[in-house]
Amino acid sequence: MNSLAHTANGANAADGGFAGAKTVRFPIGSILAAACAVAMIGIICTISVAQLSQPRFAPSVARELQYQSQTLSEAGDRAGALAASRKATEIYRGLMRVSALHYAPQLASSLHDLSVRLGEAGDGAGATAAINEAIEMRRRLAKESARYAASLEQSLQLLARMRTAYRSELPELQTAASAVR
Repeated sequence: MNSLAHTANGANAADGGFAGAKTVRFPIGSILAAACAVAMIGIICTISVAQLSQPRFAPSVARELQYQSQTLSEAGDRAGALAASRKATEIYRGLMRVSALHYAPQLASSLHDLSVRLGEAGDGAGATAAINEAIEMRRRLAKESARYAASLEQSLQLLARMRTAYRSELPELQTAASAVR
């Protein structure tokens, strides 16, 4: 495994370090994941509340939050990933009031991702509700244009996996999920 050597006092061991300094090895993958997560959090935190409330920034913020959610999930921060995904979905819901035609695909995608994050957090009912909403939106989009058929198929596959995963825990989910079809 690739690793990065650091001495306890901050000097890189590859550069010679300091006499008597203790060398600690960190897996590079964990350092990169952590650095990426910290960078994304820094980006989001620097956006002021006033900027978030301006519609022209909202699509960019929502996209960054979706990216942050993915990055945090990969780094193992499920709570952070879920919070970012919820915020992105909330922003896209607001943008739907501006232009439902334009932002419906993004909201459907955000709902699909939110379903994944809720599932990772152990909220089967919430995950099922989010994917059902995404499927409804994607069905309408697929009727308008065939280019949305692949995303609809992805959501239907996720729902099928969820039915299997939550079958023993939440039998009422099957009834709710079959109502969508």
